[in-house]
Amino acid sequence: MKKDLFKDVEGQAEDGLQQKCYVHFWNTYPRLRGLLFHVPNGGKRNAREGWKFNQIGLVAGVADLLLIYDTKIYCFELKTKTGSQSVKQEKWQNSVEAQGVNYFIIRTLEDFKILLRNIIK
Repeated sequence: MKKDLFKDVEGQAEDGLQQKCYVHFWNTYPRLRGLLFHVPNGGKRNAREGWKFNQIGLVAGVADLLLIYDTKIYCFELKTKTGSQSVKQEKWQNSVEAQGVNYFIIRTLEDFKILLRNIIK
């Protein structure tokens, strides 16, 4: 039986959207592979792991995907159609936008595709 890797699992819809966006980028822009990436800041950790990650640079609120292209940085926060940012995510967005970084909230794969077509010439 073939498993559908892109099927959204209850409680993991944002992960499914992120996977779809990443795979689309990987397949559509092979010359840019490695320039779109995820920083694994989320997830549950025990106290020891949490301390370790904080000591090596974990920053709460960092966007789900980062793209470095043409001397610019683009941040993509993936949300469901009804999802909203946490206070830490909003704070991080404000911090990076104050530095001139582009920040986008992505709710559908189609939105991501359109945005990429406007960014990548």
